[in-house]
Amino acid sequence: MLCVPARGEESEYTIRGFDPRIQQGVDLIYNLRFVEAERHFQAVIEAAPDNPLGYFFRAMVVWWRVLVDLDDESHDEAFYRALQECVDVCDRRLEQDPMDFDAILFKGGAIGFRGRLRGDRGQYLKAARDGLRCLPLLEKSRELDPTNKDILFGQAVYHYFAEVMPKEHRIIRPMMVFLPDGDRALGLQQLEEVAREGVYARTEAAYFLAQIYRMFEEDNHQALPWFEKLYARYPDNALFHQYTARLLVELGRWRRGSTLYEAYVRRNLADQAGYHRHGRIEAEYYLGKYAYFKRRLPEAAERFAVVDRLVGDSERERDRAYAALANLLLGQIRDLQGRREEAVACYERVRDLPDYAGSRKKAKGYLRAAYREGEE
Repeated sequence: MLCVPARGEESEYTIRGFDPRIQQGVDLIYNLRFVEAERHFQAVIEAAPDNPLGYFFRAMVVWWRVLVDLDDESHDEAFYRALQECVDVCDRRLEQDPMDFDAILFKGGAIGFRGRLRGDRGQYLKAARDGLRCLPLLEKSRELDPTNKDILFGQAVYHYFAEVMPKEHRIIRPMMVFLPDGDRALGLQQLEEVAREGVYARTEAAYFLAQIYRMFEEDNHQALPWFEKLYARYPDNALFHQYTARLLVELGRWRRGSTLYEAYVRRNLADQAGYHRHGRIEAEYYLGKYAYFKRRLPEAAERFAVVDRLVGDSERERDRAYAALANLLLGQIRDLQGRREEAVACYERVRDLPDYAGSRKKAKGYLRAAYREGEE
């Protein structure tokens, strides 16, 4: 049962200090219990309709619906609408009190998260404009409560990406003239500080750190411990599960990585929230590859066939890359088993898929001469 105050007592809700009712809802979000999380924060909104806190965290429920499958854009508009509701509530409060801490903080946070998704969608100018709008709000909230570590999260993200993104995307460089300089090292330092000492932003800061190390710093050794901590705390989070498994196998820790991928497949088959088909494609591919390394060829062949079946006519680049690699390895297995016609069909399938890691060239070679043990 949710514990919420009576209507009109919205002042009891604030992120100044720890509130177990808020943390309860936050934990529901990170364990991907979306329906329960939405009900939780809807109850907060009904109890305190003039407080932006409930609206902001209800938007975070949608944010994690987006994140569990970032290629799926079907939740984007709902996320933008939820953020705008939060901004509207903040604006009404700021009309009454321009120094309202919660309104300043949550408006800055809402605009910042909108900019984050716009950046993920390649809308870099819009993302930069959101950065221009949210940074003064975050700075003001920091002035009002300088010891609050959660507030530091937004500034940390800004400091890191304000230095890194203009190097990656030239289109936003002119916009940066109007913004303070970024500081990559400071951003990383602040994110680690929030991940250690934050209250409600601790998990988000750890997730940002993990993804930054994985994608921008290209340092899987630094990324893995953060994902392991996140998955240990939220074992029902499919994204933390998937990235922990992926990094383990990419770092050569196949036994533990394959155990996690087997669990991913089971949860997908059980229709657990967040465990989608595209994640299962990845899991089946790496399980097949591990079986192939161990010379368990029938098991490997079965896994690779599942990958191709699940991919079907998917247009997603990652799905089709896994299909190409799976069919290449399946063709090799069929050649080793003396099933040449099936091997040829696999290699032809590879040639119909986008080239990945030289897959087409290898398939062409194996069409000329059957694969033999030990060949690359």
